[in-house]
Amino acid sequence: MIPNPSMTVAVLALALLGGLPRPVRAQSDAPADQGLRQLQVAVGHYNLSQGYASWQEASVRGLYRQGKHLWGLEMMHADRFNERGTFVGLQDRVHVAPRWDISLAYGVGDGAPWLPRDRVDGFVHHTWGEQLNWVTNVGLGYYKAPDQHRDRWGSIGLTAWLEPYLKGPWIAQGEVRWSQSDPGSVDTRQYFLALTWGRHGQTQITGRHGWGREGWQSLGDARSIVDFASRQDTLIVQHWMARDWGIKVVADHYRNDQYRRQGLNLAWFKEWP
Repeated sequence: MIPNPSMTVAVLALALLGGLPRPVRAQSDAPADQGLRQLQVAVGHYNLSQGYASWQEASVRGLYRQGKHLWGLEMMHADRFNERGTFVGLQDRVHVAPRWDISLAYGVGDGAPWLPRDRVDGFVHHTWGEQLNWVTNVGLGYYKAPDQHRDRWGSIGLTAWLEPYLKGPWIAQGEVRWSQSDPGSVDTRQYFLALTWGRHGQTQITGRHGWGREGWQSLGDARSIVDFASRQDTLIVQHWMARDWGIKVVADHYRNDQYRRQGLNLAWFKEWP
């Protein structure tokens, strides 16, 4: 399936929305503040090689807490491969037991070939370690395209809060994802590694590298490519201008056998601590 640069960044730890996971040892059992927790508005522009038209996109994302549930909503409108489309995604992350969280997400496109007709993602998050600074994530998902293509995937990931060892605000992440794409039962595998420096409420910088093979990708106009290698490098700089708002810049470089894509996503965000 075609990668979504902004969504790829988000799934470093969550399915659709949110930032880096906070270690359980830093969380409180006291009732969290309810209501709207975060709002983000972003625009993006990406240049493609091989004569493909540039991509444009605009999105709005929000986080809303209701009891033990943290709801996430994403709405994105974009122009890719000279075809416009709109995506809407909803996620719920819930704390089900000490050290255990579950997140479920559903997304739907408006029929554009590069968007899903239906997309379902589910993750189980388990925090462990003597200082509760390790998080293991196991995920399953299903992607149904507007045409006959279908993807089924499973993943396992690990997040490590490294400050107890490095005496600095470092977070490391890694994930392996297995996918099967139909028609053709194309089996592929993808990997990513990420490293973040900084603190929430100040400045955070994340570098991410992903590589592997993809089962298929829509190129618009009923064209697609199947079973190909790709790589993606992403740099995220998030800076709080004040206690409750800030800006985020995402630089992305993606390449496969058919084309290269590079561009920026600029976002303004507001938080309700």
